[in-house]
Amino acid sequence: MSVALILVIVIGGTLLMAGALVWFLVWNSRSFKRDQEQAMARLREEIQRRGWRYEERNDAYCAYFDEGDRYIERNAVEQVMNPLGPYLNRREIYEARQIVTGTHRGRPFLAGTFRARTPLQGENYTLGVIWVRGPGTGPALQISRVAELSSRVNAHLGQGDVQTGDAEFDLRYEVRSGSADFARAVLNPVVTAFLKTDPRKFRGFTLVGGKLDFFDQVSDHRDPRFLLPALDLRCDLLDRIPNSVWH
Repeated sequence: MSVALILVIVIGGTLLMAGALVWFLVWNSRSFKRDQEQAMARLREEIQRRGWRYEERNDAYCAYFDEGDRYIERNAVEQVMNPLGPYLNRREIYEARQIVTGTHRGRPFLAGTFRARTPLQGENYTLGVIWVRGPGTGPALQISRVAELSSRVNAHLGQGDVQTGDAEFDLRYEVRSGSADFARAVLNPVVTAFLKTDPRKFRGFTLVGGKLDFFDQVSDHRDPRFLLPALDLRCDLLDRIPNSVWH
């Protein structure tokens, strides 16, 4: 095979691959744009139907992010291994975009995307939230799903978390809070049973300043196809928390 023929094959193949890549990028961009337009059309329908509100950007909502009691007690191992953690990880929320607000099942909610930075480390990152407000406030609470083996090991290492008394739940979830009593009051047997058996996919939740948010995957919080199920999940949990626990 001549050198010229080899060059023709190589160059031709490269051009074909480049053309295919360009076509894919154009197709993907158009598909993404079409999906976004359809999602926003569905959102406009829900806004008219439900009286919701959409704002492309409103940085005034940044003040809501860190409101309320956010203190979560650190265990002895964390204090020894990372004594400056709370200081070094301080963040500043400076931008709020794609904000959807309204009420769902009688509860106020806010879904949006926030930009944050850590002044000392110089990092910028994005945080997506879907908050549903409870009827009151309380100490910060964070529930995270963990492997049972990890839960047992942490307990032996002195990194044990708040125990609810539900042995199966305590093995499957890590409970962190600023108040063990508040955590146990929220995690009553009805709530722990719900978290153990509900088939929807989530890795836990946070309850800070009376705002409930789950660790769940939501493709686009502006799209009612994803937003409404996420709001239902949060309301389903709030329905199971006794009113007596709120301040």
